[in-house]
Amino acid sequence: MMVTQFDDSRLLLVLQIDHSRLAGFLAAHWGNQTFAPPRPFTSVVLAAQEHDSGWGEWEMKPSTLNNQGFPLDYHDGSLKYLGQFRLDFYKNAVDRVAQRDPYAALVILMHGVGLMNAGYGMFAYPPDRSADPRVQEYIRHQEALRIKLLDDLRRSESFREVATDDHIWMNFKLMEIFDQMAQFLCNRYQLNSKARHYGPTNTLNNVPAPTGPGRGDVTLTLDTIDEQRAILRPYPFDVDPLNIFFPARLVPKRSYSSEEEFLREFYKAERITITYSVQSG
Repeated sequence: MMVTQFDDSRLLLVLQIDHSRLAGFLAAHWGNQTFAPPRPFTSVVLAAQEHDSGWGEWEMKPSTLNNQGFPLDYHDGSLKYLGQFRLDFYKNAVDRVAQRDPYAALVILMHGVGLMNAGYGMFAYPPDRSADPRVQEYIRHQEALRIKLLDDLRRSESFREVATDDHIWMNFKLMEIFDQMAQFLCNRYQLNSKARHYGPTNTLNNVPAPTGPGRGDVTLTLDTIDEQRAILRPYPFDVDPLNIFFPARLVPKRSYSSEEEFLREFYKAERITITYSVQSG
């Protein structure tokens, strides 16, 4: 859950599952004369859409508060507060998606492992957590499944062409871009707010954005214009501007004395829709 200040008296809550759906929306619109669309399209878009769907297991009842009694923000330390449950619901999401689309499941699996080992050593953020014995066991389990999924995909007529190492790592980087951008859009209010100290930078933590097979990567820069608009350079989407919508909740901005007290406010919270737009420069 992403928790940020809405005004002096209220907090804005954006669920990880809604951030995840926004990532899928970004993936579905990715592609123009400069950037190749995802391939396989449906699998990559599905992976982006469902990459954080495991959070729904906690967000159906987000009872954990941080040390100050405030709703748990995803940068408070989900592994610290949720422990093994945090690792298990990522595994469960992979298993669930694998029943419908094994390629999408592979991309989600790699994303989940990447959150724990600094993107397989490719990225500076998030930090490497693989020294934790719980994380080591999670990575061992997921890596064994990754090998099996990859073997199955390479035997499949439907996926063989897009199951090469180069193509899979390209789609992994695309997944990270969709996640980083959806975080940037969802974890602040308004769009030009500087209040959040953790999360993607305006260069999306310098994650390399693939332009297409054999075409190399670029760094994207997202510069806010005002409270609702941002310029993205270079521009990767198929419509310009791309209008962004996602749901959120408003709860009182205060420390809660108990999980039950917070949940009462969470379930009866006012629902709103946040509207932004991203355009070329």
